[in-house]
Amino acid sequence: AAAGYATKAATDFESAFAGVRKTVDATEEQLNELETGIRDMSKELPSSANEIAAVAESAGQLGIQTDNILGFSKAMIDLGNATNMSANEAASALAQFANITQMSQKDFDRLGAVIVDLGNNSATTEKDIVNMGMRLAGAGKQVGMTEAQIMAISAALASVGIEAEAGGSAFSKVMVNMQLAASKGGKDLDNFAKVAGMSSSEFAKAYKENAAGAITAFVSGLGKLKESGGDAIGTLDDMGITEVRMRDALLRSAGAGDVLSESIDRASKAWDENNALTKEAEQRYGTTESKMKIAKNEIDDAAITIGKNLLPVVADLAGGLADAAQAFGSMDPAAQKAVIALLGVVAGIGPVLKVTGNLTSGIGKASSAIGKFAQKLAEKKAAEVASTAATEGLSGAIGGA
Repeated sequence: AAAGYATKAATDFESAFAGVRKTVDATEEQLNELETGIRDMSKELPSSANEIAAVAESAGQLGIQTDNILGFSKAMIDLGNATNMSANEAASALAQFANITQMSQKDFDRLGAVIVDLGNNSATTEKDIVNMGMRLAGAGKQVGMTEAQIMAISAALASVGIEAEAGGSAFSKVMVNMQLAASKGGKDLDNFAKVAGMSSSEFAKAYKENAAGAITAFVSGLGKLKESGGDAIGTLDDMGITEVRMRDALLRSAGAGDVLSESIDRASKAWDENNALTKEAEQRYGTTESKMKIAKNEIDDAAITIGKNLLPVVADLAGGLADAAQAFGSMDPAAQKAVIALLGVVAGIGPVLKVTGNLTSGIGKASSAIGKFAQKLAEKKAAEVASTAATEGLSGAIGGA
């Protein structure tokens, strides 16, 4: 049973790691380091080595560099355990996000910390934040936003019920329009600046130096118009922002008060501190359920080590069976029937041998019993003879006396 468990664990991990070999362009030495790293990680996290290998396989497919695969996989596993995203969902979305924004592949833990901190402190989920972030990533990169700022705006929009597919694209258009206005000047720049409470030159400078801050100022100014009884919708119409989705996204975000500015401040702090994801994950890993999973992973790792030594033997046996099957398949039908008939005879001999064995065993037991019975009879007869002799000798002695 132990050998079977070990073999199963080793073959399962071998198959899982074959996916890593397929997608990761690495030397054999690097692959050995990845294998060791994945197995060591499983002894610290409540995710099996096979699950971690699947994330590492995705990392290779998504273009993560070999030196960054273990760090990327750890961050994605943490997100999978600490949020409402699976590790594979997080891996696919965030790798694509990083490709769009040209983020350093060493910063996935920081990005994860931002997402978790925003998810814990916004009226939305981490999954919705990431979905919105994917919609804003292109425009955000174009106007010079940081990854933390993009995710902050995403959290603010998602927290007021704006859907990623529609609202995200609409808000991206607003960001692009602001950039064009800041670059070209004219009436559009004047309109954005007026709502933001700045001069045209101030707004243009602010947008070039800190696009997220300029957008926040504009949204905040739009919210003040609504609060003071001004015509926010009319102002947007005058600016040419008449598309329903764009206008809805701006009005909703304007009605959320300081949510946008607070989200940006929080995200920037979370990026710098880089501990929100770690803390959230550690809380999950401290549960009894997680500890039991980690203990099982320890057992599985030992089984993998044992099983790897058994795999060559199992492979040889499997190869022998395959050769036998191939040889049988290549026989002509008459020979195949003869083999089947012979197998039937051999199978039939089994019960006969069992009966014969039982019979022989029974005879042996009977013989033993008869022998013991004869021995008892002999002992009894000897006792009777001795008793008779003693009696006769005593009678003769008495008579002589």
